[in-house]
Amino acid sequence: MSKHMCRATARLPLELIVLALDITPERPGHPMEVATGLRCPLEAHTTGQHHELVREPGVPERGEVRARWSDGQVPDALDVLADCPADNGLQGPDHDICTLYTGHPGGHSWEFPDPEYEAIVHSPAYERLQAEVDRYLGRDRNTTDQRDRRHPRNNRSRTQIAP
Repeated sequence: MSKHMCRATARLPLELIVLALDITPERPGHPMEVATGLRCPLEAHTTGQHHELVREPGVPERGEVRARWSDGQVPDALDVLADCPADNGLQGPDHDICTLYTGHPGGHSWEFPDPEYEAIVHSPAYERLQAEVDRYLGRDRNTTDQRDRRHPRNNRSRTQIAP
């Protein structure tokens, strides 16, 4: 049986956007720098709460700010949770880290695909975009290792977040 991502969705309410900025004073920012369209990245689950990264404080040892919500509910809390320390034990371009939090339920993030990401990277538009980026950066597309184009959640720095 293969593992699947939960993908439950929610919208972060305004009061939690403000709170996310307030609890990350080391990284002053704009409300647009807080993720508001949430999708649970945990392994599919039928019990427990959903979690999603909304902001990183800019100090890796502080952990990450994550929203928490129940099925059919609006997120009602933010938690600052330490990064999961697990990695897949592989070396080089096959090395992946878990992008979830310490003590998360279910499998690690590299153990199940993100179907939305997979649909994007296998689209003709993405291939054209990647070819343009390669051309701009002067990379030879025929010698660039395709494994360098994996999911950004597994390659992201633990101190960056896309809004």
